[in-house]
Parts: sequence; structure tokens; C-alpha cells
Amino acid sequence: MASRVAGVVPVYDPATLAELEGVFGQARLMDLLGHLRIEISQRLGWPDTDRLALRHDAHTLLSVSGSLGFFDLSRCCLEMEQACLLGADLAAPLKAARAAAEGAIAAICAMEAGARPETPLAACAA
Repeated sequence: MASRVAGVVPVYDPATLAELEGVFGQARLMDLLGHLRIEISQRLGWPDTDRLALRHDAHTLLSVSGSLGFFDLSRCCLEMEQACLLGADLAAPLKAARAAAEGAIAAICAMEAGARPETPLAACAA
């Protein structure tokens, strides 16, 4: 995983993306990232009162984002899923998950525009 620098969490892990590019090729990796971008944009829009929908969205994004190297989004979704399951307050986990989702979308858009994934954008740690 990419290293943390003074309170900054990488949006994605460049080593994971490089490994996936080696396995699938650049075109297929970009296709997978495009699908992830769409998936993210369709999730986490529910009000915090709809725990079932948010838990489902968090579980879905936890898996797919983690498999593509977006570990911060995956971690935030895990925390949100756990809060939903435990009946805990969702305000902070939902805010963090939405922020991580926005960062992931921005990073994917940058890669789709031609930026190389060796230098991940960073998000401020929550």
C-alpha cells in the first residue's frame, strides 16, 4: 500500500493498479476503473436514516474498491457498514465514506483524462 505522509491518506495504491495493469492491460484496467466510478456515483446518496440501503452500498463498495486498490474508500465503507450493523451513529462514518468516494471519483476521472496512476491524489485523513 502507498505510504502515508503526515496525516494524508492516499486515495489509491499505485502498486495495486500497476499489478492489475500487468494482469489485465491498460485498456481493461481503465474499463474496470470506469465501472468503479459509475458504481461509486450511484452509491451512498441515501439519508442516514436508511441504514439498510447504506449498509448494502457500503458492503458493495467495500469489496469492489478494495479489489482495485482504493483502500481508503474500502476502509471507510467497512466502518460505515459496521456502524449500520451496530446501530451506531452514522454521521461521521457516512461523511468519511462520502469524502473518500469523492476522492476516488476525482482520481479515476484524472486517470481517464490521461494521468498516470503512479502518483495518487491524496485526501486529508479524517
